[in-house]
Amino acid sequence: MKKFNAFTLAEVLITLGIIGVVAAITMPTVIANINERVNSERQANIAQKVTQAMEQMRAHGLLNTQYASTDAFVDELQKYLKIAKRCDSEHIADCWPTATVTTGDGEEYEVSKAKTGKNLNHKENKTNNVGLILADGASLIMTYNENGGTLDVGDPVSAMKKELPIGGGKMKEFPYSTSVAGSIDFVMDVNGGKCPNSEKIGDKWNDIRSFNGAQFAKGMVCDFEVGALCVKKFDSNTYSAVDCRSSNSSSPDYEYCNPTPSGERFDTWAGAKKTCSALDGMHLASRSELVTIFVAQKTDPKISAGGCYWTPEEEKYDAAKAYCSMSGDSLNGKKGSLGAMCVGSN
Repeated sequence: MKKFNAFTLAEVLITLGIIGVVAAITMPTVIANINERVNSERQANIAQKVTQAMEQMRAHGLLNTQYASTDAFVDELQKYLKIAKRCDSEHIADCWPTATVTTGDGEEYEVSKAKTGKNLNHKENKTNNVGLILADGASLIMTYNENGGTLDVGDPVSAMKKELPIGGGKMKEFPYSTSVAGSIDFVMDVNGGKCPNSEKIGDKWNDIRSFNGAQFAKGMVCDFEVGALCVKKFDSNTYSAVDCRSSNSSSPDYEYCNPTPSGERFDTWAGAKKTCSALDGMHLASRSELVTIFVAQKTDPKISAGGCYWTPEEEKYDAAKAYCSMSGDSLNGKKGSLGAMCVGSN
């Protein structure tokens, strides 16, 4: 009789078990690497589609002028780019697959607030953004730089490549864009709303990608929000005063002081105005804006606004006094120790 060598059932089961354990350990990494490469390929593909549309715009002489807004620019772009849906800044979230995203600093951000260029990390760009869903399903939120320069038909154009991750810590240089697209920027969701719905965090590239630096940003640093108002609160003695007695028409503080002939030192009130003006897009809250904040405080525990806060309104017949508001208005000497509420539209 011939003898045959074979594995026992126990040996087969043990081997399959080992293979299963190894697969369970390695498969998530393999899938993550595949996803990273696919996401990068999609990012490069979207960038090329938008760039090609702008190349056609240039060929038709449509980039030799500056557009007044992102909306005006997209009016022309959509003639050369297949767009399934377009959303204005007030309905920007309708062109994005999720209501919220995770930003690069790990915070949750409501997409509906990405209304202007400053909310895409372009602080000086306050034109309204436009949301786009392309024919292939890609979601974009785009901003146009009104001061981004122009390109005529015969002007030279340089190609731009971009290094993107392809998994396993490796990078690959993709054909990406050209200088023809230098006036725009946008964020894009490259996987149709699948998780993690997050921007790049540290060295980890996720599914929300930037065309050229755009990323979701608050635009202002808010202590809390009341409707469309972003509010930054300063309690008394937490902001710098201004010595208005030493200021004159050539001093940078002159506009805040509004000095009288007697040279009164209007330091605290002027300091409140100066502090708010130094914050991007913010100003000292008016009496009506403070009323809005105090009303909201009654139902919103996140809002803490106790005390009396300076307003920009002055006493008409007494240049040494200005109004502050709390539950009602009161007049105070401009040297008083009062809080300041800085507000802006976020």
